[in-house]
Order: sequence, then structure tokens, then C-alpha cells
Amino acid sequence: MKLSHIRLLTNQFPAMFRFYRDALELRVRWGNEDGVYADFDTGAGIDIALFSRTAMSEIVDTKHLAPETHGQDRFMLILSVDDVDFRANRLVDNGATLASPPADQPAHGIRSAHLRDPDGNLIELNTELPQSRWSETLRQLNKSVNWDEE
Repeated sequence: MKLSHIRLLTNQFPAMFRFYRDALELRVRWGNEDGVYADFDTGAGIDIALFSRTAMSEIVDTKHLAPETHGQDRFMLILSVDDVDFRANRLVDNGATLASPPADQPAHGIRSAHLRDPDGNLIELNTELPQSRWSETLRQLNKSVNWDEE
């Protein structure tokens, strides 16, 4: 088994389609903003797909349930980028709003920024920090599990 898609179920299909195509600049593999399903190429062998919540609810027989739920984030899309600051600025220029600006996360060994798509799904942009900028705890953990040898 291998992960091939992350599928986001949406009640705002046209807005979500435009966000992934225009703000994130992902190549459309299939679909258009007038449809109910679309695939976007992430360049990593795993696609992001959009699908209408209403259409999905008919398939899995949950159309009797409320289409919206409230609560904490249930997942986050994580996109690896070469330069978090450049990409975050470009996304803002393309109409996205950052939930958190670019910042080093030494405890996690990354620099990251966060934003939300039109449906409120959390997205993280990240890039690895040089090990010299990792927290001492992470450096010690890295030594104990030999991540560098994988």
C-alpha cells in the first residue's frame, strides 16, 4: 500500500479549486472549478484531490448528517519547500492569509509557516533546518535513533 492522494472534502469546491491552482500553483491533473472532483500534482508522487462533500456523502450514505462540523483540526497537509519565507510571501501575494508567519522550530528541526485554505484546512510549509540550528534535545534524539543513516 502507498499513499497516492490526500482528498479534501469541501462545500466550497470552486474556491478550493482556485486556491490550490492559483495560490499554491499546483498543476491540475484532472477537473475544473465547475466540477465536483479534481486532482492536483504536488510534484512528490502524492496528489491532493478535492471532492464535493455532498457527492461523497451520497457515496458513503451520510447525506442525512450535517455537512459542517466544529472542532479542532483533524489533519494538516504538510508541503516541503526549498524556501519557506519565499513561498509564504508568494502565497500572500497570491491571496492566501498566513495563520502563522515563517519561524524556526528548533525542537522539530524545521522552519515553517502555516496557512488555511478556504475550507479552513491547516497547511504547513516547511524546510529542514541545518542541524546546527536544531535544539539540543533534537540533536541528542537524532544521535540515539541514527536518522542520518537512513
